[in-house]
Amino acid sequence: MDGELMPIGRFARLCRLSVKQLRHYGDVGLLRPAWVDLDSGYRYYRSGQAREALSIGLLRSLDVPLPVIGQVLAGRGHRRRARWCA
Repeated sequence: MDGELMPIGRFARLCRLSVKQLRHYGDVGLLRPAWVDLDSGYRYYRSGQAREALSIGLLRSLDVPLPVIGQVLAGRGHRRRARWCA
């Protein structure tokens, strides 16, 4: 099923995001559609993109700025190292 394309509306419902949010995230390069129809501009996503979309939605609900979310998704987020006390 990961290879199956789904329209933006269906993907939006799956990820609990609005179509407007998905378009914006695509436009800023945060979550690009898997395929865009060149004639209509209609966007399609794969089910495998849902985890990333859900993560974006969660982080936005915590008011994390989009540039920081981009860094986190790219693996460049700041991480604290745990210290173990003996």
